[in-house]
Amino acid sequence: MTQLKTFVLGAGALLMSGLAVVAQAQDAGGADQSLVERGHYLATAGDCAACHGDNAAGGLAIESPMGAIYASNISPDPVNGIGKWTLQEFGDALRKGRAPGKGWLYPAMPYTSYAGLSDDDVKALYSYFRLSVAPQATPAPETKLPFPFMRIAMIGWNFLNLHEGKAAGAIPVDGDQLKRGQQLVETLGHCSTCHTPRNDLMGEIDSQHLAGGQVGTWNAPNITPSKNGIGSWSDADLKAFLKTGNANNHAAAGDMGLAVEHSFSHLSDTDLDAMVAYLRKVPAVDGTAADAPVGSAKAINIADVEAMPGNYAQKADYASVTDGAALYLGACGTCHGINGEGSTDGMRPSLIKNGTARAYSPDNLIQVVERGIDRKTPSGHAFMPAFASQMTTAQIAALTTYVRVTFGNMPNGVVTEAKVKQVVAGDVKPSWLIANAATLAYVGIAAGIVILVLIVGLLAARRRPQAV
Repeated sequence: MTQLKTFVLGAGALLMSGLAVVAQAQDAGGADQSLVERGHYLATAGDCAACHGDNAAGGLAIESPMGAIYASNISPDPVNGIGKWTLQEFGDALRKGRAPGKGWLYPAMPYTSYAGLSDDDVKALYSYFRLSVAPQATPAPETKLPFPFMRIAMIGWNFLNLHEGKAAGAIPVDGDQLKRGQQLVETLGHCSTCHTPRNDLMGEIDSQHLAGGQVGTWNAPNITPSKNGIGSWSDADLKAFLKTGNANNHAAAGDMGLAVEHSFSHLSDTDLDAMVAYLRKVPAVDGTAADAPVGSAKAINIADVEAMPGNYAQKADYASVTDGAALYLGACGTCHGINGEGSTDGMRPSLIKNGTARAYSPDNLIQVVERGIDRKTPSGHAFMPAFASQMTTAQIAALTTYVRVTFGNMPNGVVTEAKVKQVVAGDVKPSWLIANAATLAYVGIAAGIVILVLIVGLLAARRRPQAV
């Protein structure tokens, strides 16, 4: 009898488990291969791999002014990933920033942009991640931000910044091409999360939409059609930059390099054309920062450089070389040209026309020199060596100063060693409000307690019997 009961219970559990799997498969659209393929394309356009990895296991530390925020495991693993999530729960995480087991998500997950996803988009993405991605049993590190940046605080932040059904900053447009471009730029591509400046509470400033933002120590440029943005770029240049990472003597590095490598370079030409068309319709905003105008290079006198003691020719590792011209000639001149003219095919950018050399901030140039570029796309492999292990911070300061002054048309473009150390260390100063958030929160709590005590005291005084 006991064995029969055990068998019945086991069979019942197996049946319920099977029914649950069937229900989840139905949520995911069954084995509809076309839906899975569409979800894969949407995940590529959304650059999910940039944070969650090619295997969707997550774990990447996304630095923020409040601390590190770790990307979740979004593989179909039932314990560490989304294996037990319903379609509704998956959609809520994408569009509302709320996930099972976590509660409110932090906006390092760009749900304010993904809010523009349609129900069909969500189902396609769910189908791809549930039916095509291999489960990863590795748990992602838990995000632990200091007080008062608890997840519950996101309720107030969402009230100010989340607009359900609409991607942050999206402008109304007509026509299939522009609507597709809007979806790719504002929703899937979530371009505003990097390219729009943020206020003291880390919300996007609507009036400065796509006018340039700060991502850690990287400066994301203005991509509105203004004189300080992409106004001088041709449509062909914009499309080529998205597809290859190289165009108009500019090269994609940092997070933009990753976006080109893993996302934009894999989109269809039709979709890239749609993105360019939409960017042309975005309101032009000059922003607060302007690059130096294109100037003319000052030719290097090679004889003078070679005559310097301890020059680059004698020291392959650049040891003892502190002169910017000598460092440039030894490390950069072969590719970018002795006079900064670049290569004729644009793969090795002209430093005279390059925006990174002329940028108001030296941060991006410092990081390109330190980290290099290693970007692979279907169009080819763009590579620049990293000099972090070959040059000291003082040498990087001397080299970047030389590039900015000589080629970047910036007479006052001196880069200090202290600046290089700050950028290399990833030291970003938070806003005053965020830096003092804990103190302000404690003061607010104390003030609330005092007010509550006063109210209770007043109520108690009113209830006391009056002397006759």
